[in-house]
Amino acid sequence: MSNQWVITLIVGFLALSKATIISQKYAARLDFNDKKSNNDLLGENNAQSLTECAAICQRECVFFGFNPKLKKCRTHKKRLTSGMSEEAGWRYYSDNDFFSMPKDCKDLQENGTTITGVYDIYPFRTLTIPVSVYCDMNTMGGGWTAIQKRVDGSLTFDRNWTDYKNGFGSPEQNVWIGNDVIHKFTKENTSSLYVSITLQNGTTLYEMYDRFSVSNEAGKYQLFLAGPATGTLGASIIDIGD
Repeated sequence: MSNQWVITLIVGFLALSKATIISQKYAARLDFNDKKSNNDLLGENNAQSLTECAAICQRECVFFGFNPKLKKCRTHKKRLTSGMSEEAGWRYYSDNDFFSMPKDCKDLQENGTTITGVYDIYPFRTLTIPVSVYCDMNTMGGGWTAIQKRVDGSLTFDRNWTDYKNGFGSPEQNVWIGNDVIHKFTKENTSSLYVSITLQNGTTLYEMYDRFSVSNEAGKYQLFLAGPATGTLGASIIDIGD
C-alpha cells in the first residue's frame, strides 16, 4: 500500500488532544474511548486500577481496555483497528513502543486513528525526533500527511535553504514540514501527492499525482512526479504558483 501525502493550501482544522502516556510502556488510545471489542480477546479480568490492568496486560498482551466504573480489564493479543461496539466507560491503551512511533499518518490510520488532527510521527524511527504533523483522515479514504498548509498570509514562505530543509511554521495553521522529512518518507515508500487549493470564492480545486518523491540534500531536494494525475486543478497549478 502506498503512502499518501497532501499539500493543503487552505483547509479547515479540527484540534485533537495528543495521546497521554500512563507508563513507560503504554500510551492512551483516545480514538477508542467508550468502545469495546471481542476481537482477539485474551480475557476480561477484575482490576481495581488502571495500573493493575496495565500489569495484567504486560504479562500477556499489547492492547488493553480498562473501565474504572466496572473495575474491569479487557486484554487483547493484537492491536485493534476495527470491530468496536459502543459501551460507555472504557478507555484503551496500546504498548507505547508501537503507538508512539508511527512513521506517518497512514501508519496511524492503519492502527485505528480515524480523526483528522495534529499528531506526532517518527519518520526517523527514533523517539527522540518526533515531528508534529496534520493528518487528514477524511480526504479520499484518509491517511494523508500534510507537508504544506497555507491558511492565510500570517507566515511568510519566503525562506532560506535551511528553513526549507528543517521545516517551519505550525501544523495547526501554516507549515512546511521540511525537505529532510519529505525525502525520508518518499525514499522508503511509494508515495502519492494530493494538492488542494481553495479559492476566495469558496471553490476547491485539487490534483492527485500517483507517484511522488523528493531527492536528498545532495540532490538539491529535486521533485519527481510520475504516473497518472487526476483532478480539477490541472495545469492551473503552474499559474497559481507563478
